[in-house]
Amino acid sequence: MVRVDMQNGNNADCPPFPGVGCGKKIMVFRSMGVASSREGIGAGITCKGGGVDFLNFISPRYVMVIVLRGRGTFTDDRGQCYQLEAGSFFQRQPGIPHSNAVETGSGWVEVYLEVGPLFYQSLRAMRIIHTERPVQKLGDVPDLPQRIWRLIHDLQNATEERLTELAVTVLELLRSCQTGTGIVLPDQGRENVIELACHALGTNFTGTVNLHEFCARHGWGYEHFRKVFKARLGISPWQYRVRRKLDAASALLQDKQRTIAEIAERLGYSSAYEFSAQFKRYIGISPLFYREGRRN
Repeated sequence: MVRVDMQNGNNADCPPFPGVGCGKKIMVFRSMGVASSREGIGAGITCKGGGVDFLNFISPRYVMVIVLRGRGTFTDDRGQCYQLEAGSFFQRQPGIPHSNAVETGSGWVEVYLEVGPLFYQSLRAMRIIHTERPVQKLGDVPDLPQRIWRLIHDLQNATEERLTELAVTVLELLRSCQTGTGIVLPDQGRENVIELACHALGTNFTGTVNLHEFCARHGWGYEHFRKVFKARLGISPWQYRVRRKLDAASALLQDKQRTIAEIAERLGYSSAYEFSAQFKRYIGISPLFYREGRRN
């Protein structure tokens, strides 16, 4: 096994991916930020025998582990057990205990992506990663093993200046792995209904959006729609509409020729007072202070 924690290097040519059965064990982590920071990015490939891999483990960083071959189990902090197989991935989250085991004789091979705790918090807050489902099935991610193999090589050889570029590569890989995953949105048709709902909720703020009629037109029950919408976006349809209104408000406030009352009317509020109250409740400051760059 090779564990690399490098600070310097050069950009050498990457050897071709040796295949799932190569028996390689390479783990790389590159620190970023100040000396005391736990931030950084990492990746690796490893094969494992059977038995308990980690028991009640608390990871200091976020790690997405992708199963290329083999079978096993993952147990979350609530004791719920998930089956693992080729094409699934599980998430080690900072500060959350979990366990996982590998089935003996299954020929387990995994690759993984790793980021620091602050990077993880940002990804989670922006819904780039979906941590409420610790085990998921991969969507369509072409050449994923080869791309992670290339990342491993680049991390081993990258200069400090290139680490920022590789952090973007890690971000893109994490996003790709969590696109079209799981059982909540198994087909494109379901995804299209959610996107249509987002468009309806995020435009025409002066009109009303009747979600019961919307669901009926698309053959969905309203309660089912609400559950799928929240699983997909992490917030309810009503919260999404409020968020899109306030996004629009933030942009309109950059135009100092518009009054607060004009903006409120354009966004469908009954009064400037109603608009200001909701803006302050969600953003933390009044629209006027936001426009002037002041704090309350």
